[in-house]
Amino acid sequence: MNQLRALGGAATTHQLRMAGATPPELRDAVREGVIRRLRPGVYVSPLLGGAALDAVLAGGRLSCVTASESYGLWAGTDRRTHLLLPPNGHAPPAEVVRHWRRCERHDELWRVSLADCLRSVARCADHETAVAVFDTALTAGVVTRSGLHDILEDQPRAARSRAEFARAGSDSGVESLVRQRLEHAGRHVEQQVHVPGVGRVDMRVDGELYLEIDGFAFHSDRNAFERDRRRDAVLEARGDRRLRITASQVLREWAAVASVIDAALPIRPPSANSQQRRDHPGRSRCSPY
Repeated sequence: MNQLRALGGAATTHQLRMAGATPPELRDAVREGVIRRLRPGVYVSPLLGGAALDAVLAGGRLSCVTASESYGLWAGTDRRTHLLLPPNGHAPPAEVVRHWRRCERHDELWRVSLADCLRSVARCADHETAVAVFDTALTAGVVTRSGLHDILEDQPRAARSRAEFARAGSDSGVESLVRQRLEHAGRHVEQQVHVPGVGRVDMRVDGELYLEIDGFAFHSDRNAFERDRRRDAVLEARGDRRLRITASQVLREWAAVASVIDAALPIRPPSANSQQRRDHPGRSRCSPY
């Protein structure tokens, strides 16, 4: 049903009626298996599943990093489902982080708006994750810096301040983490640097070391593997220092990665509070259900 698809795969009877669906059309769609009547007044697409379906079943909406992932942004490493729940919401599934703040009006029944997603990330996620979400949102063009500040203007000062650390340039959350950690260590980081004969390189550190971050799907594409080897060869021929690391190394072996970078470049003193921020990656201030 087109009306249900346009609403993201879940809708109330009122929403579908306002979109032009008639009661006979709804009855026929349910009978034919085109849509599913989840409970009185709520319909979902048979294709709706996972966290989105859990949210609708619980009478809530995806929020924070779970909603962020649904918008194609960084979702951090917290794999629990974050739900905005009303006081009369149904019992949520296990491994849920509850959010209670009121949200703005939004047509999609299964997730909060992008603006409310960014607000909840600013309040709930750890510093690195929040900035990475903002970085990927800025890079994707779904929000501007001024727009981000406007969205967060009514939030607590600690939440608003996180927008000051965000900037466009990270194609992935992992790239943002690398950028943040290097800058916290006093390094100068340029992102998406154009190198003649090579193209765009993820980062240049202190103007000397070219850094490439391979995603989770690295090596799954033979052409991509060959292309990256050619890029490395051109950098080598230019006499440029280079380092290629994986997303897994960033997330699981950062101390080793940082040591390699430090060995390749002059040591810079870390900025204030950088170690404290690094000591608790992925921690959430929300209370788990």
